[in-house]
Amino acid sequence: MKGHTGLIFICAFLALFFSATVQSASFDYSRYEALLNRYTKPGVSIDGVRVTAVDYAALTKERGKQGSDYETLLKDLTSFNSENLDNREEKKAFWINAYNLAAIKTIVDYYPVDSIRSKKIKWSGTPWDRKAIAVGGKEYSLGQIENDILLETFKDLKIHFGINCASVSCVNLRQEPYRGATLSKQLEEQAREFLGDQQKGLRIDRQKKVIYLSQIFKFDR
Repeated sequence: MKGHTGLIFICAFLALFFSATVQSASFDYSRYEALLNRYTKPGVSIDGVRVTAVDYAALTKERGKQGSDYETLLKDLTSFNSENLDNREEKKAFWINAYNLAAIKTIVDYYPVDSIRSKKIKWSGTPWDRKAIAVGGKEYSLGQIENDILLETFKDLKIHFGINCASVSCVNLRQEPYRGATLSKQLEEQAREFLGDQQKGLRIDRQKKVIYLSQIFKFDR
């Protein structure tokens, strides 16, 4: 009887140990951060609009190089299970980063293109339902990540201030990864910057008494 009791105790201990190990998983953003540091530049004017520009030409050269930050990051995402992340904020931050990387990858995959809406990417000019990135062994489109995961799961409209769809009119791409511990502060900073940009976020015409807002405020849910 004592032997059975000891065996039960050991099994219970191992179950708790492995459960805790799974729950404490985290994703290593160091390679993504390195890419952002190397290939993004803030304050670039495109068609009169100031954006954080991505050097797609240079990033494309890194694609396909074995062991490069870009290829290793994509490989890491393919094998990572986001369900094992520590908490809700970590999961939210992870999928915002995944969306932004998927948008970047969409351009890189078809570079050179002049827009993410290029018919070279998708003949209809609407690439949101095109499979763009693999996460945890499954391929996702930008639309799936934004709507089915970020908005449907977390129901936090502030997410719109974090995702960048590789377009001039979008919220600027942040030059650092989003992280669960600082996500609230990061999204608040993104919102302030976006709303402070009269060309992109918010403009008030006091003479006409009209407020102009970005289309990201046309929420469908």
